[in-house]
Amino acid sequence: MLPITEAAVQEWSDIGPKGAFGKAIIAVAEACPDVVVVTADLSDATRVTEYSRLFPDRFFQVGIAEQNLIGVAAGLALHGKIPFATTFAAFASMRCCEQVRTDVAYPDCNVKVLGADGGVVMGTLGTTHYGIEDIAIMRAIPNMTVLSPCDGAEVVKATAAAALHVGPVYLRLTGGKKMPIVYREDFSFEIGKAITLRPGDDATILATGTMVAKALGAADLLEARGLNVRVVDMHTIKPLDEDAVRSAAQETSLIVTAEEHTVIGGLGSAVAEIVSGLQDTPRLVRIGLPDRFGHIANYAGLLNGYGLTEPGIADAVERNLPEPAAERPRDLALSAL
Repeated sequence: MLPITEAAVQEWSDIGPKGAFGKAIIAVAEACPDVVVVTADLSDATRVTEYSRLFPDRFFQVGIAEQNLIGVAAGLALHGKIPFATTFAAFASMRCCEQVRTDVAYPDCNVKVLGADGGVVMGTLGTTHYGIEDIAIMRAIPNMTVLSPCDGAEVVKATAAAALHVGPVYLRLTGGKKMPIVYREDFSFEIGKAITLRPGDDATILATGTMVAKALGAADLLEARGLNVRVVDMHTIKPLDEDAVRSAAQETSLIVTAEEHTVIGGLGSAVAEIVSGLQDTPRLVRIGLPDRFGHIANYAGLLNGYGLTEPGIADAVERNLPEPAAERPRDLALSAL
């Protein structure tokens, strides 16, 4: 697999998550001859053009036909191949949802679906290209594993892990070029095992994708305000690391989830499903996109408008922390109305 070096980490940041995937899939294919790539007229957009030149006999271009993309990938898997089907997140999760469910997940085919440009990075193209419901859709499908890496190094690790995992995988990519670096050195990546990037006992931020770097920045801001905040990289949405969630609930007084996805059905909902079964849990605050269609704008403007920024996350944590007992209103019930 590709080594995690200072130069490589910087390159992956510069070329963005899709570029990192393009590098990773070549390395994975070199190590595993059964790996193939299928795409739907998006070779350049999903950065598999170089792969197609290196492995022309292991590359399949189906044209603008996403439903067929998934069917072809399923057929290849049934014949022993490990197909990576690449398209935009919005198309992978919605345009061919039935095929993902019935052709791939139902027979438990060993297909890896790449959802590129998840979230609102394609904001200038409008709602049709927003990938803000994909986690909710994919994690509701039985047999599906859902991965959401946070930077170039984790994209590389997640791509290799997806290839080694037997069964359907949805690999979600968020963010663009000049992506913030989270991992500068080699690290262990295990599907279903979250990574605690920063310890803390005042509050916990459980973040995924682009929001991991934002969460680390928010924790720095909060440290300057006298707060010690834990940050956890939830790179796997399904199966979710329930132990990490339980630890956050037992050891900190507030849990905040952060994701570049609708607040309905994503990481926040997955965490809520676990927290709801625990006793004496802290408050859970979900940061994400609101339950409404967005508008056309540039990426940075959309993140800022939705509060998906370091100050936005920090303010949400500070605003929702429980008050010290001596400062609480006497009538909590009335004060909450």
